[in-house]
Amino acid sequence: MHLFRISRYCRHKILQHNPRHAIGRWENVGAALDDPDFLSLLRSIQRRYPQEKAERLLASLGIERGRERDAYFDDEEYAAALLGTTPEELEQLFGP
Repeated sequence: MHLFRISRYCRHKILQHNPRHAIGRWENVGAALDDPDFLSLLRSIQRRYPQEKAERLLASLGIERGRERDAYFDDEEYAAALLGTTPEELEQLFGP
C-alpha cells in the first residue's frame, strides 16, 4: 500500500514495547521482506491471525473498515488515526 511512514511507526511502537523483538533486526519492513527469517516470522503471524480473525479483532475494537475510511483524506491519515497519531507526527518522526 506504500504506507512507508505507517510501517516505520508500527516498527517503532513494537520496539518501544519490546526492544528485543525480531523486527529490530531490519531497518524497515521492506528490507525484512527480502530475508527468509522474516518471511518465516510473517507466515507464523499470518497463521496465528488469519484474515477472518483479524477482521473480528477490528470489529471488537469498534472499527468498521468501509465507512470509517471514507471520513479520511487518504489511507495514511486513516491508518495514523487508528494508531493514535497523525500524518504530521509521522512526518516529524520520519520525514516526508
